[in-house]
Amino acid sequence: MEEIKVYSEFNSELVKNWQDLYNLGGNYNLSPDWCNLWFKYFKRDRNLYIITIQEDNNLKLIAPFYIYRNRLSLIGTKPDMYDEFNILYSDIKYIDKLLEFIEQQKLEINFKHVNSESEFGKQLIKNFSGKSIRYISHVTELKPFLNRPFEPKRKLKDDLKRCKNNAVKLYSEELCFEYNLEDRKSYIKEFLDLHKKRWNGGMLVKKANLELFINDLLMKTDLTTFSRLFLPNLNKTVAYHFGYIDSNNTFWSSMPVYNTDYKPISPGKILLNELIIKAFSKNIEKFDFGRGSEPYKNWFSSSASVLFNIETFNNNIYVIKIRNLLYKILKKFSG
Repeated sequence: MEEIKVYSEFNSELVKNWQDLYNLGGNYNLSPDWCNLWFKYFKRDRNLYIITIQEDNNLKLIAPFYIYRNRLSLIGTKPDMYDEFNILYSDIKYIDKLLEFIEQQKLEINFKHVNSESEFGKQLIKNFSGKSIRYISHVTELKPFLNRPFEPKRKLKDDLKRCKNNAVKLYSEELCFEYNLEDRKSYIKEFLDLHKKRWNGGMLVKKANLELFINDLLMKTDLTTFSRLFLPNLNKTVAYHFGYIDSNNTFWSSMPVYNTDYKPISPGKILLNELIIKAFSKNIEKFDFGRGSEPYKNWFSSSASVLFNIETFNNNIYVIKIRNLLYKILKKFSG
């Protein structure tokens, strides 16, 4: 017997079964810990709408959504703190049942950063074809990645060697790298301060509660890695990296940042190289650089996924477009 049930809270029984399904393989942002923390800090006037499918009392699918004005979004959307849309399921047949349920409930969707090559992305496109569903879909960006094994190209290898030699010449000692800091609490503030300095505040200023969210991820979950590149004798930090390891055995690069005082030795390049080598040595199968095709990612990546957004509308689509345009204009001038 199949049963579709919607949850409006993170109750203990749901979380236990959710964690068991996540452990079978899923993106970091589909773990109950990650979703719980994101919703804690960014819920605003949204309501949880976690759709589950159970068969013979076993959880077969969980779609951790929230609902706002009759529109479903994945937990982690606005602010978009995940790199790829997906849900947890034991068989692709349950994706069709999920989409059918959403249609029956006359709910609109706002699915962002869907991987066009994923099973969910394929089923989503297939489900819409031939149906009179009003929707807008567009490609948003690329998501570079690298599969094991990793061997840097000759030019990159020579450049890395030069950067490390320059560090010795300038600072009279070799750089050291710690893959996952044990005493995280001592370094989180410096990491966040360096990020603000590097990007003139950046998203840490624009997105309220983001610092608290990152702090809790680093201190209260097992999802994250926190790395440091430093000069040991001087005890000076050169660069940091905050990332995730998910249950699919994938490493996700999230927030690299370097101290601009050490820019002449290309610390970002050294940091990523050390990080990739160490991750693959721990049997990580895939290193994902996250959304965006910044030039530094192309130093190492070998492939890229295409991401797209899709929105459906129960009302007249042109009215929706005009309304969204007015919202953007008002937001720009009113803040």
